[in-house]
Amino acid sequence: MSTEHTTNILGIDENGLGPLMGPLVVTGVLLKQISEKHWLDDISDSKQFFSRTAEKFSKLETVAASLFYLKEGREPTSPAEILYNFCKDSICLSGINICTGNIPKKFYWSSHQQRKNKQAHFCEWFSAYNIKIKAINSVSLCPRRINDFTSKDNNKFLLDLCAFCDIVKETSDKNNLFIYAGRVGGMKFYTKRLKYLLPEYRCKTLEENKDRSLYHMSNPREEFTFGFFTDVEKISFSAALASLVGKYIRELYMEGIRRTLDISTNISGYHDSKTTSYIRNNDFGRFPSSCLFRRR
Repeated sequence: MSTEHTTNILGIDENGLGPLMGPLVVTGVLLKQISEKHWLDDISDSKQFFSRTAEKFSKLETVAASLFYLKEGREPTSPAEILYNFCKDSICLSGINICTGNIPKKFYWSSHQQRKNKQAHFCEWFSAYNIKIKAINSVSLCPRRINDFTSKDNNKFLLDLCAFCDIVKETSDKNNLFIYAGRVGGMKFYTKRLKYLLPEYRCKTLEENKDRSLYHMSNPREEFTFGFFTDVEKISFSAALASLVGKYIRELYMEGIRRTLDISTNISGYHDSKTTSYIRNNDFGRFPSSCLFRRR
């Protein structure tokens, strides 16, 4: 990749593909930068936050708030503003707003001083390497949407890839763009699916192996490279940012669900003992099961 010209780099990753409860969130972070070699020491794989400690949640929130500041040029007023700024497609299909009805309106995982300190650190680092955030977009797919899709002989991996392509479509200028995306369900070959999901582009296979799959996408107006990588959040700074943003958004939705259902236990929605025990021992009859639980 040339260092003489700035390059647009889009990192895409998903959070919540396999839980019992809560949404699947696919996020793209578009950076204007020269190289993916620069890596901010505060950024790591979002899976490291699965310990669900107060310290982890605080760090996750300060990172999301700092990225909001870099994108918008001002501090966010609430967690809800971060969510709705990054994730615009959050309309409840059932109209009962289990996920969105109780999104936190005030910060409580982090203090104002913690967010200010992180913001200053991020601003200094991004400025030093002349990296700019051009866009942050998330797609949120609630259990109802997932269940509706998979009930038609589709699988959740295709839905995941559809959301990845939606992020790409939202990117206004795709010329000189390199996309780092996470591998979808361990999938190695994407040519047929990319031709179907992005029919306006010619798709040329560049490379397909156990570590990465690369494709040149082009039409008369623009061309870009679409890459799928194993452990993408460990090799791409932009994808690592996307993973953290998606993790934060998913946790906000889960907090909304916990508040709606009056759950005092900090359940994650994943296949852990705390979540499965709570589901087994409680009645959710007043809410549609298809809006709460994944069938697949």
